[in-house]
Amino acid sequence: MQWIEADETPDDCKNCEQEDCYNCDIAGERWVLPKEDELRTKRRLMVRAVERLERKIAEIDAALEILKK
Repeated sequence: MQWIEADETPDDCKNCEQEDCYNCDIAGERWVLPKEDELRTKRRLMVRAVERLERKIAEIDAALEILKK
């Protein structure tokens, strides 16, 4: 992934005297991911969320099976 500078620099950045943005609260407004990387990241996060939910569903199903006995 490669971060790119946003088309418009935030006003807070224009007067900034810091050399590095990595520890700044405004950095997320100045540095953005290209659209493709952003979509790939969102997709990866959603896949992981689905996997977590599937594990939880499996745990619930297992608990229900125990209760049926």
